[in-house]
Order: sequence, then C-alpha cells, then structure tokens
Amino acid sequence: MKKIRPVSFCGFLIIVLLGLDNSVVSFNSNNTAYLEEELNLLWEEHDPAGKDIFLTRVVQRLPEWEELFKEAAVQTDQHWTLLAAISYQESHWNPKAISKTGVRGLMMLTQTTAKEVGISKRTDPKQSVKGGSIYFQNLLEKFPDSIPRQDKLWMTIAAYNLGFSYLKEAREKTRNTNANADSWIEVSKALMLMATEEKDPSMVVRINEALDYVQKVQLYYRTLSVNKRSSSI
Repeated sequence: MKKIRPVSFCGFLIIVLLGLDNSVVSFNSNNTAYLEEELNLLWEEHDPAGKDIFLTRVVQRLPEWEELFKEAAVQTDQHWTLLAAISYQESHWNPKAISKTGVRGLMMLTQTTAKEVGISKRTDPKQSVKGGSIYFQNLLEKFPDSIPRQDKLWMTIAAYNLGFSYLKEAREKTRNTNANADSWIEVSKALMLMATEEKDPSMVVRINEALDYVQKVQLYYRTLSVNKRSSSI
C-alpha cells in the first residue's frame, strides 16, 4: 500500500504564500526565486523523477490547450492553471489518453459523466475540458459554504477522482471524531482511516490513489502558478 505523506512544512509555506487563488502574491525576482526553491523541495519529496518531464510538457504540450483551459475557467470561476493541473494528472495533456477502465480525453471523463455534463465526444479536446470543468464546478457546489475556499478546492479534487459520496462519508467520520470537517487536512486523515478499515482491497487502492491524486494536482497547480507568474515578470 502506498503511504500518503502529510503536508510538509515547505508545502505549507507555499499554500500560505500563494493564497486561495494564487492572486494575492506580489511577485518579484526575489520571492519568485524563493517559491521556486520551495517547489524544488516539494518535487524532491513527492515526484523527483517527474519534474523534468512535467516542465518539458509545459513547453511542448500545454500551449496547444492553454486557451481551452482559460475559456473553461471563465465559465467556472476557477483559475485556469487549476484545470490544467487536473488535466495533467488525468491525461498528461494527451487528448487521446484512455485508461484501463475506459475513461478518455484530456480530462478523462467516464461515459456517465460526459452524458451528465452534456458532452457527446470525450476525445474532443474542447468538449473534454468544458465537460471536466463543469463536472468539477458541480462537485464544488455540493460542498457547503462553511468550508474555506482552499480546503473546498482540495476536497473537490479528491471527489473528482474518488467520487463525492466518499468525501461526504469522510467529512461525517471527521465530525464523529470532533475534528474539523471543513478542513482538508482533517478530512484527508479520515480518508486514510477509511482505507485502513476498508475490507475491499480495490477500494483501499482507490482511496490511497485519491489522496496521492490531490497531492500531485497541488504540486502541478503551484508549479504552473509560479512558472506563469515568473515568466510574466
């Protein structure tokens, strides 16, 4: 079973510095260099082999789809780099991607989800990004307004991968232990506990994969945010 590591101190620093939507930081060459150093530490912690591949694909693949993410972001009130980060975790920005379970496209939608959000062709990049962003927004809106925006984002990302019902159960379990069900950190602990209690091995894998999924999306999201702001200085 893959061990899911808690948020590191450097990860916490980046969460604080980037803020809720990555728009509160006044970037200059000094603090950009600092954030890049912290991101390097995060890559070393979570995916040391993936950094160079990711940065190469930022240059070689992302430009082709960037406008699609930006268009979808306008419709869903999310920053486009978050949608791009989810897409990279799902498909590595490959519109022809297909998983062993049959999900397809840039946002790796199931047939059921595609139908739910009005998408007829999952492998069409524009439809996939639009559908994935709508699905994400629908999940986000299922969570109560009492949850801080950033915590809600991480819960929604987990739900995008695992399903909303598991996040609902995890929040209930969190409340039952008198912990804060509006905190992603506390809810992620409940998910870890659910994985240890789960009797179905396949569900143990799915829950742990969802926790890893959130960590990876966070890493890609922060990296894209720093990368794009740095290039605009």
